[in-house]
Amino acid sequence: MFKVGALVLAGVLAAAASPALAGDPGVSKDRIEVGSFLPLQSGLSAGATQYRDGIDAYLKWINKNGGVDGRKIEITFENDSYNPQQAVAAAKKLVDRDGVFAIVGTLGTTNTVAAIPFLAQRGVPLLGPLGSHPSINTPTERVVFPISPLGTSHGRSLAAYAHEQMGAGTFAVFYQDDQYGKEMMQGVEAYAKETGLKIVGRASYVPSDVDVSAQALALRDSHPDAVIMAVIPKHGALFMLEAQKLGWRSIFLAPQLMADAVSMKLGGSALNGMIINLYAALETMDTDAVREAVAAMKEFAPQTAPGYWSFMGMAGARLFVAALRKIDGEPTRAKLMDALESLGTYDCGVIPPVTYAPGHHAGPTTFGYAKIVDGAAGKVELLKHWSE
Repeated sequence: MFKVGALVLAGVLAAAASPALAGDPGVSKDRIEVGSFLPLQSGLSAGATQYRDGIDAYLKWINKNGGVDGRKIEITFENDSYNPQQAVAAAKKLVDRDGVFAIVGTLGTTNTVAAIPFLAQRGVPLLGPLGSHPSINTPTERVVFPISPLGTSHGRSLAAYAHEQMGAGTFAVFYQDDQYGKEMMQGVEAYAKETGLKIVGRASYVPSDVDVSAQALALRDSHPDAVIMAVIPKHGALFMLEAQKLGWRSIFLAPQLMADAVSMKLGGSALNGMIINLYAALETMDTDAVREAVAAMKEFAPQTAPGYWSFMGMAGARLFVAALRKIDGEPTRAKLMDALESLGTYDCGVIPPVTYAPGHHAGPTTFGYAKIVDGAAGKVELLKHWSE
């Protein structure tokens, strides 16, 4: 009995000393395995596909150029259908079955929020979540490293631009009746209260709506100087098409996703003149980071045009690589989070600067601005870079 026990103990000690088991999951001599869960089969599938392609293209670009310290980065994508339960299941599969080192890229608020407790409990870093909830963008869990602004910051930035740059004194808000839309509206309301301006109209929709003509008519009749739109592409385009039919001329402002290829295709010339806030690069920006991003997309995802969704996906991948390169010795999840927190205020080039420090992880707090000059042709004019 003693001999058998000694042999078992020796085997356990030998296994513990084995290089294959010495490091964190997902790390081997020649590769690092990461995962991502996205709503690839949902109403957000068009954006999620581009988001995935941005992550994938950049990691392949890094691998082509030698990887990180001789290691190639491999990624596994899972579909969560924008469903909280599926998101948790996808996270558990990636961590428990596939053994990924980190999660690089999620898209959506409710699905990401649902998975964060599991990732936090397991100590798995989450880089590049795109959503509007405070637990994503100003998280209390150390594992979360955001890339997007707070929803309230969106609303405030658009209202401020309309007032300070375009002279608007009254606002109307067209918003999606969920957390995403309501947070943006709260930002507009806060700015209006601080400046003594007036919100003269509010109208909402739900994602299942196929007609927003009544909302467009009601807001037109409130006679606002500017309309702030907290929308997704389909309903933003429907609203602008209704405004075009009504011959309604106002200042229309919306988040950057209204300038992506899906929105342009749906809205066409009805989007002409719309102001968007920038929290991702435009393809036409003449910087090293944007040129590299465009080159990576053209080489590894030629079916996807470089733009908002792909650059947002790429941002999380760029931050992951930047942190990996700061790690001394074998990568571990703890070292990765230490490296991310050592970045401070960091500009990865395809989104405005993020701030990662111990006890403080924050997405961008600054915005650029642009104008859609030809929706049918997909042309956008830069008005102000976020660094100005």
